[in-house]
Amino acid sequence: MMETVVSANFYETNELVTEQDSVEELINQLFPTRQLDTILLIQPPDATAELFNFNTAQNGRYWNFPAYGLGIIATQLRSIDTNVDIVNLNHQILKKAKQSNSADEFNFDYTWQSHLKNIIDKQQPQLIGISAMFTQTHPSLIKICQYLKSNYPQVVIALGGVHITNSLADVKTRESFFKETEGLTELFFLYESDLSFINFVKKVNRLPDSGSLNQIIFRFKANFYEISQRIPPPEENIHIIPAHDLLNTQELSDYGKIGSFYSINKSDAKYTAVLANRGCRARCTFCSVSNFNGRGVRHKNTVTLIDELKILKNDFGINHIMWLDDDFFHDKKEKINLFNEMVKHNLNMTWDCTNGLIASSCTEDIISAAEESGCIGVNIGVESGNPVILKAIKKPGTIDTFLKAAEVFHKYQKINTRVFLMIGFPHETYQMINDTYQLALDMALDWYNITIYEPLPNTSLFNDMIKEGLINEYDYGNVRYNAGPYGKTREDAQKENLKCSVNMTIFDKQNPLKIPNRNELDEIWFHMNYHLNFKRLTKPFSKTKLEHQYRYMENVANLVAPDDAFATYFGIYMHYRYSGKINPIMLKRLTDRLNTSEYWQSRFREFGLSLNDISKKNFQNM
Repeated sequence: MMETVVSANFYETNELVTEQDSVEELINQLFPTRQLDTILLIQPPDATAELFNFNTAQNGRYWNFPAYGLGIIATQLRSIDTNVDIVNLNHQILKKAKQSNSADEFNFDYTWQSHLKNIIDKQQPQLIGISAMFTQTHPSLIKICQYLKSNYPQVVIALGGVHITNSLADVKTRESFFKETEGLTELFFLYESDLSFINFVKKVNRLPDSGSLNQIIFRFKANFYEISQRIPPPEENIHIIPAHDLLNTQELSDYGKIGSFYSINKSDAKYTAVLANRGCRARCTFCSVSNFNGRGVRHKNTVTLIDELKILKNDFGINHIMWLDDDFFHDKKEKINLFNEMVKHNLNMTWDCTNGLIASSCTEDIISAAEESGCIGVNIGVESGNPVILKAIKKPGTIDTFLKAAEVFHKYQKINTRVFLMIGFPHETYQMINDTYQLALDMALDWYNITIYEPLPNTSLFNDMIKEGLINEYDYGNVRYNAGPYGKTREDAQKENLKCSVNMTIFDKQNPLKIPNRNELDEIWFHMNYHLNFKRLTKPFSKTKLEHQYRYMENVANLVAPDDAFATYFGIYMHYRYSGKINPIMLKRLTDRLNTSEYWQSRFREFGLSLNDISKKNFQNM
């Protein structure tokens, strides 16, 4: 029986597009021999050479996550006797940078291009699949496609992942995305492609058990043909252990970071990431998870997870896991069972939830089991402390919910508990942001990761902003991470272009009903970061929390932001609180920084800080 696709006029073309075309004909155009036995899967670098900092890579400060989703697809391809390899170009770049003796010896683009060439020349793949999760990786993705089409024009290129889906699902970005990839790609796989990609390979090879095709867009010249039917993988289909032997599993954390809690963990920890659930119960308007994964949450069973953890520990030496889940505690009973099984099997692994937990799930029974099974750190998704904003963004939580979760975590001192906050939502006023600030003070948890809202495609809030005229042009090149080593706020701090304003909190001197502009949001971020994070380091701590904060500030001051005078100042302070000694190296760095920077001199005056504070006597009185 012949399958058909409906043509999709995504943008105007000079050629006529028929209403129906045979899938077989489309496949024959791409693979005339109908033989697809070697496939290469690629994870792009997180950024391009223009944003890459050699010293940051040498210090092991960039993220280095496994290509987990590609690993799952590789396992399935192996099950149908398909040769498959995975190239994590981000890892290859970080590895080469850290092994180089100097920046002059390292070449970003040559590194990934030469590595790709060696693999492609050896494997001779007929199809190359590239997965992109974050919109921020778009420039890197385009560069890879350009290189491949220039050097291997005969190879079919397919794109998939969250970024691809978000770009093509949203009318605001679809046309520009297709135009940017014109002449570079032939196939697009939307949403989760566990079924669609494997069924496509089976269909090309005319295997008898090939299922129906879905969620695929074919491109020929300027015409597009879409099989739009969406079939999410059923729950029984996600009990798959990825091909960890293709994911550089044993060495990822040697060259970069996985998760946010490495500074408080044991120094010899070996990290990787594991996915237990897919999807999220929440429908937050700024997030695309529910659009990408569909409604509901699907769970990998505990037996499979324990088997995977055993493989990671015994075969690859992994002793710390970051759970990749967007809603890890969705099935509390099953997760408590997982934690108990981890203890029962004597895995002796630590773990964290960097991606965040839903606060309402953080009850005492599950947090107690989590701590016992090795949990060392979690993030809680709070975002806002204003009820109007929480309702507008459909956040599954209230002020009371967040305060109750904080109360639970105060009882479990071994868990380093941090909070996601977001400012700059549409129509958010100074007073609304101040509500977020006050809630954070009341929660009194370990650290606050504050970001400025960045509208992303395929989210309902993005679409609302289009309708209101708040978004007119969308430029992928301007989309940047807010946090981390590639973050905008990090870049701003390095440029020292933040405007100094008023002491104490910025909210005291402003019209509470005013909506801050972007420059004002940068300044609000600066003040919130100082008062919620640095200034709170002067509060009393338990012995466990003191060690957490000391280790974290050592990492921030020496590796994450060595040029940030506030970080260095409070790094010296926490070093003294923990050891009773003033760190002379950090003190010299701070002295040099203040002597050469009018910006930081101004900031120190503004916040009442001084080099004269740094003495045992003065620190004892803080």
